[in-house]
Amino acid sequence: MGRERKNPINIFKNLLIKKAGVLDFDGMFALIPQFASQYNYDCVEKKHSEKSGATGTYIESNWYMERKVTYYVKFVIEIEFLVRDMNTVVVEDEDGNKKKRNQGRVEILFNAKMQKNYLKNFSDKKGEFSDFLRVIYEKYIGKNRLKNYEDKLEDEARDILEDLKEKLE
Repeated sequence: MGRERKNPINIFKNLLIKKAGVLDFDGMFALIPQFASQYNYDCVEKKHSEKSGATGTYIESNWYMERKVTYYVKFVIEIEFLVRDMNTVVVEDEDGNKKKRNQGRVEILFNAKMQKNYLKNFSDKKGEFSDFLRVIYEKYIGKNRLKNYEDKLEDEARDILEDLKEKLE
């Protein structure tokens, strides 16, 4: 048995990005709804909490994005932010202009996966006839199409990852 038994198919699983220093926190957060709109994802911030402490602000934010590509395939991207010791600082850019930025420590946990048969049109129970049909479809009929969807999700996930890393620099 091959990939037809794997569901969901993880493109990025628990990819951790860490940064300590100056970053564009507001720009980083603005990227997510912008990306979702550009690629037609439904986007929701599932959790957001902020606490002020002696060393700075602590922020935890979890984002969930999904896009139903077909009646069989759905893309899911989850991004978790954990920001510690965040304070506002003023920095100069290469032109000598002063800008407000944030300084602190950030951890980003990133997941991207392709979920197949999300409407449960076929059974997932081994031995049932509709599971047999699902395996035949995924192994022979839709194999190339499903692989193309995996590649497409990987490209989209890399786009948002590159944009997030750019805001961390």
